[in-house]
Amino acid sequence: MLTKRERNMTNRFMMRMSLGAILAFVGLLLSVMGYNAGSIVIAGATVIVLAFVIRRWTGDQPEHDERTGKIWAAGVSCSWLVTIIFLAALLAGGYLGLLALPAQTALEAVAWVMSLSAVIFLAYFKYKGDVEPA
Repeated sequence: MLTKRERNMTNRFMMRMSLGAILAFVGLLLSVMGYNAGSIVIAGATVIVLAFVIRRWTGDQPEHDERTGKIWAAGVSCSWLVTIIFLAALLAGGYLGLLALPAQTALEAVAWVMSLSAVIFLAYFKYKGDVEPA
């Protein structure tokens, strides 16, 4: 018989797998219909891979505790700050005539900076260990 915690972990895993499968299926369906939906298929595959990674990484341990909550909060806060600074630099470059980026390119650059800085800060704070509140 599964404990309540084990059932919750299994339910979360199944929800992640279902979300990934739905995204991949919708992406494939749209691609067959002639739309350029390869990114949706990639997003679905990424969610499925992340579901397996999270399940393997956490094992039979709880996914969140106080320490990981503090690490996530610190990592995402630093990532947010880096993203705001990057946005300010993009705006300043546009006003000064140094950059002339289309909106889609600028949004893609911001998304990449936000994602990569979050991953880097989370890895750094996880390596560092416990994070002191600011």
